[in-house]
Amino acid sequence: MTAKKCILCGKCREVCPVYRAVLKETAAPRAKAVLSQAEVQDKLVYLCTMCGSCRVVCPIDADLQVVGSRARLVESGVETGPNKVMVENIRKYGNPFGDDDNGGVE
Repeated sequence: MTAKKCILCGKCREVCPVYRAVLKETAAPRAKAVLSQAEVQDKLVYLCTMCGSCRVVCPIDADLQVVGSRARLVESGVETGPNKVMVENIRKYGNPFGDDDNGGVE
């Protein structure tokens, strides 16, 4: 079931590690569901850790489709600074950390 079917009950909010850390409704999975229902793409999807806790407690098994939303944002050129750096590091060094040490392997 997609986020468009979300009933906005808020059960997801209590298990979301991002919401629990910042205590802002915009960081809660429910906010992402509202955006999805309005067909709005927003950088808020980058706040998700993709841990899946929200889906575990969801009474209707709604899928927020965060990966797809992030992919669409990247395709549109909407990224966060850290995400851009991570992608550049992967392309240049083969890892997200920018570590050019090959672990002693030649």
